[in-house]
Amino acid sequence: MIKCITFDLDDTLWKIEPVIIEAEINFNNWLKQNYPIIAENHDSLSLRKLMKQTALENPEIKHDLSAIRIKGYTHLKNLYQLPETMPTRSFEYFMKYRNKVKLFDGVERTLKKLKKNYLIGTITNGNASLEKIGLNNLFDFETKAADVGFMKPDPKIFQAAIKKAKCKSNEIVHVGDSYEKDIIGAKSANMNYIWLKNENNEDFDISASKLISSITEVPELLKNW
Repeated sequence: MIKCITFDLDDTLWKIEPVIIEAEINFNNWLKQNYPIIAENHDSLSLRKLMKQTALENPEIKHDLSAIRIKGYTHLKNLYQLPETMPTRSFEYFMKYRNKVKLFDGVERTLKKLKKNYLIGTITNGNASLEKIGLNNLFDFETKAADVGFMKPDPKIFQAAIKKAKCKSNEIVHVGDSYEKDIIGAKSANMNYIWLKNENNEDFDISASKLISSITEVPELLKNW
């Protein structure tokens, strides 16, 4: 019997790339006003590369995207001899826009429907804030890589969700868009799974009973389990 449903967030409940692009545009405009020396020497692409390089050079915190971003900004602060408050101010400004997501059609309605019969949780590698997005009331718990110390598909993050749900692994269904991170990860923890397949996904041998093209299909699909 299924008692709990966990969801990936980015690219499962909303599309993340447009959000990040919009955040980068606003952030770069903000840099021009507040820290022009950074804007003169960096654009969105070089700042993305900086965050990736920071993650590679600091594997002990690579699971925490917020810590990586702050460390990246700290590098810029030191490089250009900027005020101590620069990394925190920059992070908070960027995150204001990173949390301005546009839900896929029917997501909020579907979550409300599912919450009547199931525990609802998250398993995410990202650093979105459900509270700031305005969805925290629809979830019973959150499982973030930053808190657990491991990123999907490591089974440890799924096991952490199982512990929070206080359910057996076979009583939970995980829903996500990434075959590698979500499906393989759920399998590694003996959890059930539903794959949100989109145009960017490759083809894998997965039963149609575990495939959806929209979150709105989850309630009906679960009826047959």
